[in-house]
Amino acid sequence: MRSFGRQYTAKEWARLAMKFGLIATDAKVWAAVNKQLRQGANDVNDVIRRKFGETTDRLNSARVEIRTHSDWLARVTSLLAGVGIGMGVGMLMAPTSGDDMRAALRNKVTDVKNNVGDLAARATRSARSSADFRSTGTAGD
Repeated sequence: MRSFGRQYTAKEWARLAMKFGLIATDAKVWAAVNKQLRQGANDVNDVIRRKFGETTDRLNSARVEIRTHSDWLARVTSLLAGVGIGMGVGMLMAPTSGDDMRAALRNKVTDVKNNVGDLAARATRSARSSADFRSTGTAGD
C-alpha cells in the first residue's frame, strides 16, 4: 500500500493515465455508460409524461366541472323572476287606484316587450354581420 503523502514519479503517473485510458476506451464501459444514460433519460421521460398526463387530466376535469356547474341560465332566470315579482308586489302595494295600477302595469309590460324585441333584433343583426366575415378576416360576398 502506498503512503498518502508520497510523491508519484512520472512513470507512475503515466501508468495511471494508461490504466484510465484503457478503462475509458473499453467498449464494455462505453456500452454500460450509454445504457445508464439511456435508462436515466427514459426514467426522466416517464416522469415527465406521467406529470403531464396528471396535469392534463386535472385540467380536463376542471373544465368539465366548470361546464357542468355553469347554470347561468337558471341564475339569470331566477334573477329576472325575482325582479318581476318584486315589481309586481311593489305596484300592488302602492297607494294608487286599480285603473291607474293596471295602466302602469300595461305600460311596463309593453316597455319590457319592446326592450326584449330590440335586444333580439340587435343580436340577429350582429349574428348576420359576423357571418359575413370569413375565417381569413375578409368580408364575404
